[in-house]
Amino acid sequence: MKPTDTFTINATLKISGGILTEFENYLYANFEVVGFRILPNTERLYEEDDVFKKLVKMEKEARVAKEKYINSHKL
Repeated sequence: MKPTDTFTINATLKISGGILTEFENYLYANFEVVGFRILPNTERLYEEDDVFKKLVKMEKEARVAKEKYINSHKL
């Protein structure tokens, strides 16, 4: 990895609403933002809904399989 290389990253953060706009503005001013979205809180849904819990598990399994596929092709 060289200092001049460009990478695409994805990070999930918890941030207070009081500084959210300032943080978003900072990101757009200093980086090439590919996507930015506020995620809904799904903790209660996960605890109470078996279908949602199954969907979360399927999504995780698919993500892991995708990452393994990408890594095996050395992109």
